[in-house]
Amino acid sequence: MTQYSMQPAAAESGLRFYQAYDQSLSLWPIESEAFYVSTRFGKTHIMASGPKDAPSLVLLHRGLFSSLMWYPNIAAWSSQYRTYAVDIIGDKNKSIPSAALDTRADCAEWLKDVLDSLELETAHLAGLSLGGSHIVNFLLQSPERVERAVVMSPAEAFISYYPDVYKFAAGLTGSRGAEAYIKWVTASRYDLHPALQRQIVAGVEWQDEQRSLKPTENGFPYVFTDRELKSIAVPMLLMFGEHEVMCHQQMALERASILVPGIQAEIVKNAGHLLSLEQPEYVNQRVLSFLSEE
Repeated sequence: MTQYSMQPAAAESGLRFYQAYDQSLSLWPIESEAFYVSTRFGKTHIMASGPKDAPSLVLLHRGLFSSLMWYPNIAAWSSQYRTYAVDIIGDKNKSIPSAALDTRADCAEWLKDVLDSLELETAHLAGLSLGGSHIVNFLLQSPERVERAVVMSPAEAFISYYPDVYKFAAGLTGSRGAEAYIKWVTASRYDLHPALQRQIVAGVEWQDEQRSLKPTENGFPYVFTDRELKSIAVPMLLMFGEHEVMCHQQMALERASILVPGIQAEIVKNAGHLLSLEQPEYVNQRVLSFLSEE
């Protein structure tokens, strides 16, 4: 666990990010309660929506996109669940890290701390990309805490990335690099809302070592072994977009289908990596249908 110290040089760009984040809040279509919970890795920012007495659904976002990426989904899901949109600590968002998530074990301990702080013995989990990989990892570490899991476009997990992923990631050093990265991910097929795009660009420009997602040997991205995947006992829905650019989605789907017991796996038509943003009506209903299964 790497301890952090303050970095004054990041303060100005951090302020610009916070302003962009707050402007993006206008996209959130329903009432929410924003608050922090304490974990051993720092303070984790959460936006809670939906009835307080409903079953719990914890949402984990894609890297660089923050919890605000769920704005097209949150109204539908919060109609039946108490949703908790969690800003993954160590990424560009409102969470405040005090120690790094150095390993996958750290990642699982952080998420366990979040559930403990929310006083949730169990919950449904749903995540996209980085968030999806966090969920697969958590299913191996603390399966007793998860009722059902929705994994969308996971960061590796089932199959290695294409080399292009690292080429574009290396270019994430300023607004031009961020815009090129977004254009590659969406293939000019889908236009991010300008407010969310401004937030992502501001996050890229926020050069803060405390909030820097770097590949590590014992962290993410990571391809889980056959043995690990065969041991998953929690019901899982796996979704990829048919225009995925990060990996060969059909091969990932086939490996998951062979190894993960009882998995439901599918390709979402007319969507790419950001499938919950690109095809929200379908994804919203598919997730609700899966979570309500007996």
